[in-house]
Amino acid sequence: MKAFVVGATGGTGKWIVRELVGKNVPVVALVRNREKAQQTLPAGVEILVGDVLQPETLGAAIADCDVLICATGAAPGFDPTAPYRVDYEGTKNLVNLAKSKGINHFILVSSLCVSQVFHPLNLFWLILVWKNKLKIISAKVE
Repeated sequence: MKAFVVGATGGTGKWIVRELVGKNVPVVALVRNREKAQQTLPAGVEILVGDVLQPETLGAAIADCDVLICATGAAPGFDPTAPYRVDYEGTKNLVNLAKSKGINHFILVSSLCVSQVFHPLNLFWLILVWKNKLKIISAKVE
């Protein structure tokens, strides 16, 4: 097995990568910042710089992977479109990529409370709303 981990330098993504490496699973880590990845990820992880919003940056590295693990999340900020673009459109791009490459194992790491519209996290540009919409998209992979 070889894993393609997207969002690999985030809090959850780093943990996922460490666990996989600890179990001797080869990992390709998709990151936006190579320097940050080199400082935070374990040795032996293949680092690919790319962006879920630019599907053309994703295809080559995933070619020999068996599983795609999506641990992306919009960073807190002042861009009201970030959760929609990253957590919805970006993940949709990953689902399409997995389908086109014949990857049957797509693991979506989401968030607690995605079904609660009136949750305080939705004050961050409706982030849970967009994460909740992903369950429908990711379920269509198989």
